[in-house]
Amino acid sequence: MTEYVNPKWKKLLQKNHLLDFESFWNLPNDWFEPLNTRRNGWSGVITKKVGEDLFFVKKQENHNFKSIRHPISGQPTFLREFQNIQYLIDHKIPTLEVIFFGIRDNQCVLVTRDLNKNNQSLQKIIKKKKLFSKTNLNRIAKTLRNMHHHNIQHTYPVPKHIYLNKVNEDIVLIDLEKMKKRLFAFQASIRDLYAFLKYARENMDEQDISYFLRKYFKSKKLNFLQKFILRRVNKKIKKL
Repeated sequence: MTEYVNPKWKKLLQKNHLLDFESFWNLPNDWFEPLNTRRNGWSGVITKKVGEDLFFVKKQENHNFKSIRHPISGQPTFLREFQNIQYLIDHKIPTLEVIFFGIRDNQCVLVTRDLNKNNQSLQKIIKKKKLFSKTNLNRIAKTLRNMHHHNIQHTYPVPKHIYLNKVNEDIVLIDLEKMKKRLFAFQASIRDLYAFLKYARENMDEQDISYFLRKYFKSKKLNFLQKFILRRVNKKIKKL
């Protein structure tokens, strides 16, 4: 049994009898979205209101990923997400706030605080305004550049996974199960720039794309490596 309780939330959890694996696991499974099934396992999300806060409680059983260290039985995908969140925190990159994490045999629980209280998804902003503001493009470029500086690849930074803070300039990316550490920063750049532009370009004109790339590279004139990255990204997009 492995458990982590965020010290900041310990008193509130204790008050609501939610301080261990069993208490979260036994919450009614009123699924927030359809279950994700894989082989003999499953993974799902429910919501739980605690005081004035809403928590997302993610549960899974036999829903594993295989790695070099665990090539046969694998490990829970939520373990990887929890580790990725901790890695972002260590590098001072805004991310999800973990309330509780626990593993019991082939079962796993990851509880995070709802982002919607102080943040809004880029997907909703685009749907409402039908375009990107230069401020938001700059914030997204800065966040991705910071992640890539640490060789961190999100893998799928599309509008529905990007949340903008309503109070400060923070950007928070969700869906961190597939986040990975790359050997070279340019590998992360190619993958993430391609993914972002692939899904966001229908709401961006050429000026928006040019502005975003200038802010990402922090340069009006690209060097050799930056040109290489851009060529690879454009090549992947043209194949669509």
